[in-house]
Amino acid sequence: MKVDLIRIKSYLAEITRNSEELKALLAANELKPRSIALKAAKYIIIELAEAMSNTIQHILAKEKGVAVSGYVDAIVKAKEHGIISDQLFQRLKPFFDFRNSLIHRYWQIDDNLLIENIKRGRNDFDQFSEEVEAYLQSLQGL
Repeated sequence: MKVDLIRIKSYLAEITRNSEELKALLAANELKPRSIALKAAKYIIIELAEAMSNTIQHILAKEKGVAVSGYVDAIVKAKEHGIISDQLFQRLKPFFDFRNSLIHRYWQIDDNLLIENIKRGRNDFDQFSEEVEAYLQSLQGL
């Protein structure tokens, strides 16, 4: 099977768009506890996780014949199969764990900690796209 590059480009464009929106909220200094902007950021984070997981799942299924059993499993297998670096995995694994907490126990999220994590990880999404694109380039070189 072969990776659908149009599908992957669509996922990566969604990641870029959401990453830019998150950075715009940060730049405008709008992320405050219990704010509408922070609620928007939470939804952006969910969309980022979805697009990143879809990207990984598609590549693993089409290129490696590997299935995943959820968001965290997707990021683990992305590292195992060389789609992303170990360094990026170390930064994104907590993000994927957080995504699950956000979906299933969002009322227990510490807003101040979330804001700090967004600030710290704001470039990780762009790096994810870059590493996926580099991986796809390496496949074309085979």
